[in-house]
Amino acid sequence: MIKRTLLPHSFTAADTALHIGEAKQVPLSPIIRCLVWNIWKAKRRGWLEEFSQLCRDKDLVILQEAVSNAPSDAFFARNDSFEWVMARSHKHPRTAIETGVKTGCIAASLSSTIYASPHSEPIVNTQKMLLQTVYPLSNGYELLVLNMHAINFVSNKKYVSHLDQLAGALDHHNGPVILAGDFNTWSLKRYGCFSDVALSFGLIEAKMQRRRKWAHMNQHLDHVLYRGLTLRGIESLDHVKLSDHSPITATFEQENL
Repeated sequence: MIKRTLLPHSFTAADTALHIGEAKQVPLSPIIRCLVWNIWKAKRRGWLEEFSQLCRDKDLVILQEAVSNAPSDAFFARNDSFEWVMARSHKHPRTAIETGVKTGCIAASLSSTIYASPHSEPIVNTQKMLLQTVYPLSNGYELLVLNMHAINFVSNKKYVSHLDQLAGALDHHNGPVILAGDFNTWSLKRYGCFSDVALSFGLIEAKMQRRRKWAHMNQHLDHVLYRGLTLRGIESLDHVKLSDHSPITATFEQENL
């Protein structure tokens, strides 16, 4: 049995989201340039320099395995054009680094909601997070952004229960949506369950050319889906090797709904 002192501290949906930085633009302009990336806890040397370059021309940044109470805190805190909202999953018992999902935007969020997976992952006993943020659009509508790191190493039934939270978040919003993250769709069955939820709410998956990874069981884990927007382009930056996931850039245009 693992000693409790060696296990990470777990956060829950009752814990307050972290808000870092200050957005100055309201609302989002008609063209929305996005970055989606599981940054693997920012462990690799040179990550911050590459990340800052990737963020430079973006309006919306959606991160999984993001960190706080970490060396990169200064970058987020001193950034004077983004508001960052983070839902923490767990804290490392030795380093005190907190890990979770983080969404940054050049427009201030109208609201944010945290969902913690109903079940925990085995051994470390931590939950995975879904972060919901809402932003004003220049066409008068509100954009729902859902940043999800889906639960892993559990039964398909428990995986579906996490997807049910996603359905609950989508059920209350009729306008434009961007859903992105690491959905741990390493099997066709998992991907099918995920796709069923997304399709039932009219979301479209943004298809892209990318390489499959052996470490991901030759399946794609990261996905970008949307509704009520026009996709102008999407690319997987497979040449960037600073995480075990490749960053994805996508450009959307607002529609007159």
